[in-house]
Amino acid sequence: MGYGYNAESRLIEVRNENGSVVRMTYNPLGRRVKKTEHGRDGYPPGETRFMWDGLRLLQEHKHSQTSLYVYADEGYEPLARVDGVGPLQKIRYYHNDLNGLPEQLTETDGHNVWRATYRVWGNALEEVREAYFIEEQNLRFQGQYLDRETGLHYNTFRFYDPDVGRFTTPDPIGLMGGVNLYVYAPNPFGYVDPIGLNCGSSKGFSRKSTIAKRWIDKLTGKKSADLDGYLSTRGWTKSYPQAGRPDAIQHVQFSRTTKSGSMYKLDYHPGGNKSQKNIHGNDYWKIYKVNKSGEDVVFGRIGHGGFKNYDLIKDSPVYVDGALMNGSL
Repeated sequence: MGYGYNAESRLIEVRNENGSVVRMTYNPLGRRVKKTEHGRDGYPPGETRFMWDGLRLLQEHKHSQTSLYVYADEGYEPLARVDGVGPLQKIRYYHNDLNGLPEQLTETDGHNVWRATYRVWGNALEEVREAYFIEEQNLRFQGQYLDRETGLHYNTFRFYDPDVGRFTTPDPIGLMGGVNLYVYAPNPFGYVDPIGLNCGSSKGFSRKSTIAKRWIDKLTGKKSADLDGYLSTRGWTKSYPQAGRPDAIQHVQFSRTTKSGSMYKLDYHPGGNKSQKNIHGNDYWKIYKVNKSGEDVVFGRIGHGGFKNYDLIKDSPVYVDGALMNGSL
């Protein structure tokens, strides 16, 4: 595969091994407005045009098909798309993972028309779609658009290669960008880079951190017995989830349902036992929120002292002695 760039280091041409060529056109603000695929004979079998709302992709036109995108608040996480025009127009809704990566697309009646599973860095392992869903679902990490002709993700000011989890060109800021000018993010679960220039914590990670931070002062370095009285007088119910498993590490869990109906759990992990080692080195607390499906979702961990292997945790914040160890908010 060969790449061609313009004077501003914009990717303008990709030559595939099968002889096809993909060409891109940009507007003066650096946003891609057209993508054209040419076959081996030079004839253009496909053209896609893009419209923008600031730096967010607003609409695309391809093969007489039109798709309009709707995002959350002022961010880049997709909420819905409007496919088609007139009486044939359909609204479809996105169901995303913690970091805003689309996993399902459903009709207004809840019917699933598209779903996907991914590798860690955003490369799709599998896509399943209904036969009547003739449009393509190309949104990936926030701000990214999959070019199926090349396998690359258009990331506004750079292209991203999901096979290696890196950008294809260096950060244009040069040495001020650090020693790794091709890096996408420290991890793809807690961070996003919607425009290809500035990595930051994702809203999902930040929301979890907001909840976890409330408990730093109360839980850091404390054992469950230290908080029995405090929590019980505030409506928390104590339980022992592993009580029926004598060989398991015996956690102590406190649960409470808020006035809005949300259930939270504070789970005290006392450390390892003779049959099970504790990979984190000492005791700690884990904060859960129960989702609509009844599943416990980890919202954070609060440890102290020699809490180890925090770098293995990607999906939620880890606070050790009050310091955030696996992210930067």
